[in-house]
Amino acid sequence: MDGLMMLLTSSGAAGRTGLQTPTPLPADTHPEPEAETSSPEREDVVDTPAEEEEALHAFRTHRLQFLPLIHIPATTTAQDLKHQSPFLWRCITAVESKHAARQAALCVTIRELAGKRLLVDCDKSLDLLQGVLVYLAWVTFHSQPQKSSLCIYAQMAIGLVYELGLNKPAPPDLSMTVSNSNAVGHMPGLKASISTRRTMNERRAVLSCFVLTSIIAQFLGRMDPLRWTPHMKECLDILAQSDESPGDGVLVQITRTRLLADQILQGPWSEGVYGLHPTQALAAFHLKAFESRLETIKVEMPIPLTGNKPILFHLYDTEISLYEVALVKPPPDEEMSSQRLGHLYACLHVVKQFFDLFFTIAPAEYTSLALPYLTQVSHCLVTLFRLSTLDYPGWDKAAVKGTVDLLVVAEQIATRMSQVAAAVGMHSDGALGDPFSKLGMMMQKLRSEWAVRLPECPGVVVDRGGGGGEGFASSMEMGDLDSFLSWSEMAWLTEGNGAGGFSSWS
Repeated sequence: MDGLMMLLTSSGAAGRTGLQTPTPLPADTHPEPEAETSSPEREDVVDTPAEEEEALHAFRTHRLQFLPLIHIPATTTAQDLKHQSPFLWRCITAVESKHAARQAALCVTIRELAGKRLLVDCDKSLDLLQGVLVYLAWVTFHSQPQKSSLCIYAQMAIGLVYELGLNKPAPPDLSMTVSNSNAVGHMPGLKASISTRRTMNERRAVLSCFVLTSIIAQFLGRMDPLRWTPHMKECLDILAQSDESPGDGVLVQITRTRLLADQILQGPWSEGVYGLHPTQALAAFHLKAFESRLETIKVEMPIPLTGNKPILFHLYDTEISLYEVALVKPPPDEEMSSQRLGHLYACLHVVKQFFDLFFTIAPAEYTSLALPYLTQVSHCLVTLFRLSTLDYPGWDKAAVKGTVDLLVVAEQIATRMSQVAAAVGMHSDGALGDPFSKLGMMMQKLRSEWAVRLPECPGVVVDRGGGGGEGFASSMEMGDLDSFLSWSEMAWLTEGNGAGGFSSWS
């Protein structure tokens, strides 16, 4: 407590001119913050009004098509957004920057500002929540210096949702909000952070928070997503009827698919599906129910959205998660199961669909891919590796290679990632290379390591530099993995154990 009080005292003495906790506004507006100090790197470059408008246009038209977490009207200018949502604007500026050094400085500034406003000023606003969501979706991949921050920032987003009361109906009067009214009643200096009117952007924010934290929870395998509530279902239904933004329909379909993916992850798969034991019969019943639910989502989807790529990516990834149950290690005494083989081939077919769709995206569009799609690519690569190396009666590994060749896919991803910087005009120097080139190099190394473990592939030259299959994991420097996204959680990618929560099945 002494250390905490010293920290708060020093923070108060040094930062009395910092941002104050704002009074929550019922609409999607935010108080203008006081001036903030800037790092020298950021002061060297000042965007012109035209450049700011270009960045906003790129974010609005390209990035938000993959994760429409906010609606920014076409009439909103960069100056308007900078005034209304200063933290969100900083995050947009960072992800749209094409200069590695400046982007690195902006990312550090965002982290510092987030810490100050959240932990020192105890600020709670929609602006902060939207900025944290943009950080999770895009800034994480671009951030320099790279640090493992997914879990921490996901919890920040969840905490802001709770503080703003976005997971519950907006109260008609603040006095009806028990937790806040108690605090406000006894401590008049505190102001409730919950608005009394739910806005459309608040609805988009809470659904996007669920989607992102759900995907991160699956990816990391060590946290829980934002808990789904009846009010969030109400938000989903309202957005489904909205015609304010074309992105609303996309967000609705992604959220519905993600809800199913969460249920699949919590399914009773630990004892397997293929057998006569009661637990296996229960698992088989769940699998059929999930298959039916997935088909219902597809059938009920509005016709204009049936070919939407972001939605299809989520549908394919969810379907892969469902049929991955067939990859659970069978018991030694299990005879060949035609049902298991059917699910394995279904899984392979969906993996092929995923990569066929992924390769229809031009390298210049890869900068708009949000975090969910990068984790889905990783998930599909690992699943394909497992399918390519699975030993099971009746399973044809040569047919797997003929359907979708892991080494060819990895090579294509590496090549296309290496083309991104030139396609969009990224500028980098020295250690601050662009993240897509780093990902391309990472894929090349993973390809070599995977080839060591795959059945012999005629004509494929494998760099066995550090040793054979036994040294597979150790022959790759873990620093290379940290260079990828600097997520130590990515270690599972080299071992072919599945994604996040699925890793224990092997």
